[in-house]
Amino acid sequence: MNPADAIVLAMAAAAAARFRPNAFYQERPEEQTYLALRRYLAERFPSVPADILDIGPGSTERQAALKDALQQSGAADDPLVRQGAAHVARLVAGNNPSSATAVFSRPDALIEAAEVIV
Repeated sequence: MNPADAIVLAMAAAAAARFRPNAFYQERPEEQTYLALRRYLAERFPSVPADILDIGPGSTERQAALKDALQQSGAADDPLVRQGAAHVARLVAGNNPSSATAVFSRPDALIEAAEVIV
């Protein structure tokens, strides 16, 4: 797994985790961290469609579009993007690992992604 793939996996799993019911509206750190990463990407790399996975996070086409944008913009090499995505991956792996299966990956792939990104 390369860093761009790892960032996309972390973001896709976090986007899928946002669909989990939250009847009592408890704060979920994985969601807050994912949204912070999206805001950073929107501000620093406006050509990256950071919210593209909010609809259909398991879509291979949407994931490929995000990966291409991350690579072309240089965002995949930005230390803050990588740090944020690694943090997202760890939080999702710890709090909602089944989100990885929602995007057609293995839950342990999130841990691998976090290690690859940093």
